[in-house]
Amino acid sequence: MKIGLWSAAAVAALSVAAVGAKDLRADTVELTFASAYAADDHQSMSVEEFARLAEEYSDGRLSIDVAVGGVLGGERDVAESIQLGTVDGAVLGGILQNFDPAMAILEFPFLFRDEEHVRTVMDGEIGDRIRDQLVETTDIRPLTYIMRTSRQLTTNEPVESLEDIQGMNIRVPEMQAHLETWSALGANPTPLAFTEVYTALQLGTVDGQENPLGVIHANRFHEVVDYLALTDHLVGFMLIVMNNDTYEGLDPEVQEAIDRAAAEASEYNDEILAEQRAEWEEVLFDAMTVTRPDTQEWREAAEGVHEGFLQHEGFEELYFAIQDAAEDR
Repeated sequence: MKIGLWSAAAVAALSVAAVGAKDLRADTVELTFASAYAADDHQSMSVEEFARLAEEYSDGRLSIDVAVGGVLGGERDVAESIQLGTVDGAVLGGILQNFDPAMAILEFPFLFRDEEHVRTVMDGEIGDRIRDQLVETTDIRPLTYIMRTSRQLTTNEPVESLEDIQGMNIRVPEMQAHLETWSALGANPTPLAFTEVYTALQLGTVDGQENPLGVIHANRFHEVVDYLALTDHLVGFMLIVMNNDTYEGLDPEVQEAIDRAAAEASEYNDEILAEQRAEWEEVLFDAMTVTRPDTQEWREAAEGVHEGFLQHEGFEELYFAIQDAAEDR
């Protein structure tokens, strides 16, 4: 079971007035969690498992409904709803940097070296600091992290070196760290609504896009571009989070049930992700021409990108602590 960040003592209790009429000391507390992903996606499945375990470990005092497939809105909408207390929790990731810019470290290309590096950071003291800062700045409390596959690059031309992406129009999410990194690499980063990516690839409006293998597979991008470059430029993970006021308003025994359920849901995610990753690779590696660029020159080209974020409170300390954790392993 994961410990550290996710089982550390709670920060100072806050007022639960913001959550309205919900009685958090009632015999049964009903909560709503959200996932923007499909029901059979490992991230949705992990939140479902968290809900099931939380109900079990609380002896039925918690009843958690999980709304999947984005029915409660996109990630930004859901994050805002969690702050308001109209949604209690969700699985979220880099979108949190739109609420606290220092959280760009959650999805900063080339920062995390591999999955072991992520686990070292998030299971330890740095993870505690990330949690505490998020609680302080957003009132959103991380409960655990769940791994996803690294982001890879799919394109309409083969990519074997940094030179091959010069001037390419690469669709990226509208997050500053992504935009500035791909600019530093020499590409033309193109923010575009995710719902438009398939058509944009099909029509050649963009030359490529980057996402985890699961997203590439689920959205069938391999139907409209022929090349997959395994760049591993962003080792991916998500957070299961909830409204901190709601968490703090629960009895300690119920909080303990939530913490235990979250830790075990993270381990459950590891199991199903391994199974799904094998399926994705089988399909994508068969359908596309796969290249494995040496990304050391990519890392060197992007070395200075972090300097544009140093003005955000908390970013510098977290960024360099994460870098140091890679060297200390």
